[in-house]
This record gives sequence, structure tokens and C-alpha cells, in this order.
Amino acid sequence: MFMERKLRYILLISCFIICSNLCQATKYALVVGIGEYPIENGWTSINGDNDIALVRDILFANGFSDNNIYELRNAEATASAIRQGFDNLITLVQKGDIIYIHFSGHGQQVTDLNGDEEDGFDEAWIPIDAQFSYAKGKYEGENHIIDDQLNQWLSQLRTKVGTTGKITIVADACHSGGGSRGDEDETEYVVRGTSDAFVIPSSTKPFSGEVGTIDWIFISACKSYQCNYEYKGIGSLTYALRQQKDKLSSIPAQQVQRALCSIIADIIPFTQTPVLETSVKGIQQSIF
Repeated sequence: MFMERKLRYILLISCFIICSNLCQATKYALVVGIGEYPIENGWTSINGDNDIALVRDILFANGFSDNNIYELRNAEATASAIRQGFDNLITLVQKGDIIYIHFSGHGQQVTDLNGDEEDGFDEAWIPIDAQFSYAKGKYEGENHIIDDQLNQWLSQLRTKVGTTGKITIVADACHSGGGSRGDEDETEYVVRGTSDAFVIPSSTKPFSGEVGTIDWIFISACKSYQCNYEYKGIGSLTYALRQQKDKLSSIPAQQVQRALCSIIADIIPFTQTPVLETSVKGIQQSIF
């Protein structure tokens, strides 16, 4: 009898600890939306800033507090501010927390400097103060947010939130296309990104054969060779994700990706396939 009571007590305490850990999980978000790129930096204007309202709608529908959403819009979205945003998250988060990072803006390929890319190019997010072209001694890519740096930040976040935490990154950008506007049935479609790489002279290293692991959920707007088109002045990926906002805490990421593909196929008259990159575990996890 004593042993039975002791076992019940241990089970009760264990359930309390598990419940406490779940209840203590906090949701944090970093949302970057850029549309008003300075023309002198070589970038065309897009509508990435319009996505922020939709992202906030997604976050509020999934239990995020306004106090825990770090938002950078247009002139605020400098390389320094984005880096500070990641540093803030790394400082704040704890075991079991849920993190969402969203970037809506231009993307560009950049000469790979460490040999970890088979095609010789890294991918980069373009902050408001990044320039389009390399100019020795004037601008050499210091404000581009390279995927290698993103991976370092995400690895630090993974260490902080542990195996029970969740990290999701959504990039409504691309690294193809002309970053310009084109007509199709008299409707204007804006492309986010450019096929012109940021080339750093005499810096490419041979591919090392080493490919990093992904221990988070990463959703991008299209495949590497495709263009990412806007839909009625907002990001097509952001629009599609908002259509699924009430399901993002309950269905697996793989199912979300399929839904995104279907929605974008219905609204964009060009081939654009959202891509999900994650671990085997991540495929079966919900985004939030």
C-alpha cells in the first residue's frame, strides 16, 4: 500500500513538472519587412513592409504576445538592427521556448568565402543598408546577412531552447529574377530578389564537401532557381501562410508546406514552389 501511494506521488510530481515546463514556454518573434529600399543602393522598391500586418495576424492567432514581437520595418531594418534582434533573442529565450523569425525583402547570392556551398555562392538577406554591387574599399558586403551567419545564430538559439523548443524561419524573398516588375495579363507582379550575384573578386574557395545540418524549420518562398512573386502588394508566401494561420499550431510542417504550394499555385500564374527545409523530426512538428 505504501509503495502504491509512493508511486502515485512520484507520477503526480512528474506530471506537475512536465506541465510546468510546458506552461512556462514563451513565444518570441523577430519580424523584418522592407519595401522602401534606397534607389542609390541599387535595389528596386518592393512591398515587404506590407507583410508585417499579416505576420502579426498570424502570430496573434497562435498565442504570441505583442510584447514579445520584435519588429523592424524599412529604415529600421539595418544590418546592425537585425543582428541586434538575433542577439536579443539569444539572450532572452529559455528551454522549451518557441521562436518565429520572418524576413520579407530582397535576397541575393554572394560569393562563398568558406567553401561550404557546392555552387560557390551563399544566400543572403538584404537589409535596408546593403548595396547591390561590390565596390572595393567602399562596400564589400558587410551589411549582407549571409546564411552562414544565420546558421550560427540559429544554432545558438537551438542550444538555448533545447530539444523541446521550436524554431521556425520564413523567408519571403528569393535569389533569382530581376527584382523588377513585369506585366502578365495587364497585372503587375513584383519580384523579390535578383539573379545578379554579389561577386567578391578572387575570394571563392573550393567546395569542402561539408554540408551543415538543419535543426529548425525553414520555409522559403520558392526553389533556388525560381522567382518569388508578390500578390496584390504583399508577399505570396506570407499571404499563403496567413491563410493557414489557424492550423499552424496543430498540423505538421510538411502538411503546411503542401498547403502553401496549393495556395500559391492558385494565385500566381508562374511556377513558384515553397520549400521546406528541416530535420526528419521537424517534418512532423507543428510550426508553433
